[in-house]
Amino acid sequence: MIFFRNREFQANQLEMIADSNNSPLKWERFGRLKLEENQSFSERLGQEEAVLVLLKGKVRLQADATILGETGERKNLFIDPAWTFYLAPQTSYQIEAFRESIVLVVKVFAQKTGPSTLIPPEHIKIKTVGKGTYERIVHTIIDSDFPAGKVLVGETFNQPGLWSSYPPHRHEKNNPPDEYELEEVYHYCLRPQTGFGIQCWYNENHAIEEAFIVKNGDTFVISGGYHPVVAAPGYQLYYFWSLAGEKRILNPFDDPRHRWIKDE
Repeated sequence: MIFFRNREFQANQLEMIADSNNSPLKWERFGRLKLEENQSFSERLGQEEAVLVLLKGKVRLQADATILGETGERKNLFIDPAWTFYLAPQTSYQIEAFRESIVLVVKVFAQKTGPSTLIPPEHIKIKTVGKGTYERIVHTIIDSDFPAGKVLVGETFNQPGLWSSYPPHRHEKNNPPDEYELEEVYHYCLRPQTGFGIQCWYNENHAIEEAFIVKNGDTFVISGGYHPVVAAPGYQLYYFWSLAGEKRILNPFDDPRHRWIKDE
């Protein structure tokens, strides 16, 4: 399975949405954690690095008996930038909510990693990508310069009617320096939440050629293929993205049939 519809999930419980058991993912697991006000959740990581991105609310995290940090409040993800925790493998952590909170959780099997840390909004790299009808804002939270094992993380914001992941690109093959294999997860939110977008997915020989109607809270696993996405008119589209691979080099390979658009 590659596409997961939003569903109700219990508070104070980490719900893993996609992993190797129900999708083509090899390295990565993706889930979300909902905490009610004053609730907490704790666990010990195994041989996985973890990234916890605050989607909504305000939390504090303790890692191995040390307070790693306290976030500011994220009331509206389309306005307020993300607060993020990076956790090294074998870390025991507890996360506590000051008010109702939702946290996206990525776990990736890794050996050599950096230390656990809080990544505040001022450390996010913000960039306008594309132009015209495929302009979007990209917030890169964990890039290849960050001391991690296999993970890369960020957020993309589409204005109504505009495309992103465009020109269509892929990162499914190890063909350096033009392309590096990275699996990816998209998790979508819309403003207003009743809106929708369209996620396309295809490859060169048309063995894959599909389109999905994207709604608030849906999740898409990308193990290969080109994957452009568009927001419906009237609705802002957000998607969280996490990538994992042996080489943490994000160098998307554009579909040669559409690469010319960048030269216009």
